[in-house]
Amino acid sequence: MSATKAQINISAVQFNSVSITRVTACMFGRGTSLVKFKGDTDVYDSIIAAPTLQPHASITTADIGTVFGFTPGTSSTLTATLNDALLATGGAVVFTMTNAVFENADAQAQHAQFGTVTATWQAYASDGTTNPLSFTRT
Repeated sequence: MSATKAQINISAVQFNSVSITRVTACMFGRGTSLVKFKGDTDVYDSIIAAPTLQPHASITTADIGTVFGFTPGTSSTLTATLNDALLATGGAVVFTMTNAVFENADAQAQHAQFGTVTATWQAYASDGTTNPLSFTRT
């Protein structure tokens, strides 16, 4: 069966070799900021550049204890797999964020409901040029 080019559900989420289970939401962002230029008699922008890239991620899970065990400022690798909708080979998307720095964890709970925590990460490039966020298809 060929890949569906659609993903459903998240699996194999890890940070600093610790598995994060019960994941309900996962987000990886490139963190692109565009700047625009116009001058002289330009009516429209004549240059648009992307001088700043700040990759980031967030994961929401019911596994509050695991996430609150992470220390803010810890730098490691964050990975997550978005599975192919029909589990076809070559359809899953695996995100890998190297130099991911654990930023924060915000937990919330309501009476008679499951609690969740949303964890956030930012990433840096140790050489200033290599993108710390990559993906592969498996």
